[in-house]
Amino acid sequence: MNNYQIIDYNNKKYIVKRIIKVSKLKPDFNQQDLKGWTQSDTLLKKDGYFYCCETIQEAEIITWDNQTANVQYKP
Repeated sequence: MNNYQIIDYNNKKYIVKRIIKVSKLKPDFNQQDLKGWTQSDTLLKKDGYFYCCETIQEAEIITWDNQTANVQYKP
């Protein structure tokens, strides 16, 4: 199992995929390219570092109905 750093920010949780020092990047770098390269959907910046993160989606509880072979979603 992998160990991941988790960030809790604005009532959302993020998995940190990579941390990059801002001074190592070109001043006019493209943030979308950085997201694509790190396979991240969110960039957070703090104390001179970019945190390339993936948002943890809310869990959805489902059950399997054996009678009808359909998935039942619970609110």
